[in-house]
Amino acid sequence: MRKSKEIKVSVIVPVYNGEKWLNRCLQSLVNQTLEEIQIICVNDCSTDNSLAILQQYAEKDKRIIIKDLKKNGGESVARNNGLKIAKGEYVAFVDQDDYVDLNFYEELHKQTKNGKIDMVRGGTKTKSNGIEKIDNLNPKIITNKFYFFHFWWSAIYKNSFLRKNKIKLRENFILGADIIFLVESVVNANKLISVNNVFYHWIRRANSSYSKILNFKKINSLFKMCFYVSDYLSKKKIDKDNYTLVYYNYFKYSMSLFYRSEAKKRIFICENIIKLYKKCKYKYLLEKKLRENIQSYKELLFFFNSNDKIGLFTHLRSKSDIFYPEIKLNNQRIYIYVWGKGKDSEYVIEQCKKNNWNITAFLDSSEKEGTISPQKILKRKDKNYFIIISSRRFCSEITEICENAGLKEGQDFWSPICKT
Repeated sequence: MRKSKEIKVSVIVPVYNGEKWLNRCLQSLVNQTLEEIQIICVNDCSTDNSLAILQQYAEKDKRIIIKDLKKNGGESVARNNGLKIAKGEYVAFVDQDDYVDLNFYEELHKQTKNGKIDMVRGGTKTKSNGIEKIDNLNPKIITNKFYFFHFWWSAIYKNSFLRKNKIKLRENFILGADIIFLVESVVNANKLISVNNVFYHWIRRANSSYSKILNFKKINSLFKMCFYVSDYLSKKKIDKDNYTLVYYNYFKYSMSLFYRSEAKKRIFICENIIKLYKKCKYKYLLEKKLRENIQSYKELLFFFNSNDKIGLFTHLRSKSDIFYPEIKLNNQRIYIYVWGKGKDSEYVIEQCKKNNWNITAFLDSSEKEGTISPQKILKRKDKNYFIIISSRRFCSEITEICENAGLKEGQDFWSPICKT
């Protein structure tokens, strides 16, 4: 083992029944171009072959330390155990089913300016259903550190900075501990630097902890996280604009939980959304954000201010997604096609009417009544049309089809989940 003063980055990997993915994850770590790293693998009572895999790697690479817990405590407990023995100048986190570019930590550590920077963030590539997307946070983060809302494991954190501010993973949260860790880090960091050319690869699995539909325990934990963040922001000296920027992000997140919950728990969610609204220090700025981003903001404000959880429930239930983004039609074409005629298309129709855009036809692969096959449009040689993808659910798949047909996002088609 190298002397502790030579360790530049300690990488903490919580492990629980990860035999399917560990080899890929560990290969990306042991082959880092930055050799002065410590790889701390915390085995959280795995019942599969994970520990044996870790031991095989540790025999070949003395930089690997295995912490074998005797009681299963969850990811936060595992990560905190890793923090206790981290000797590196900086600390990083990698999930067992993810991996990083081979020069990830070298490029990030180069930007620490000899330890003067508390946080350095890389890029993130998210892979879901075989489709990979690059996150678009870094350009905003360069202008304001408070835009660093998520993808917390894409950064390295100065070890002494974390200890000085007593920042660690909260162990009484089923979900949301990582968000609290990130908020506390961003608020206290002296400066945050972003690196664009290296990536953390986040593999989204269908049965992961952040799956689409969440049970009550997970929903409750996420609201507990939102209230913690609310109280934390109120205690810190943050200017009102940045306070509102962060608050609105997690308030918006709390409202999105309505669409990720079982129907019988949605009254509980509405009740907590209203409570979170009332805790905001700068309600007039939060209301301004709602006005700028949600078409039905007047109805929402009425329900919030009148404490009408039933009215809020009824309103949200009637909408498929109140945060449907504003359509950006950069180039007016002769023909405008809307791909999808589901609930989301109502938002597209409304925005097209508002901007006096005439919809030529609706596209649907199954050629449902009132639609035509998208292939009839995509095989055209001329590009005198613009496609608006309405569905967020099938956005990734449709985007891939459009790109494979030679179309460019923003120029030839619009996606509700934009890359830019």
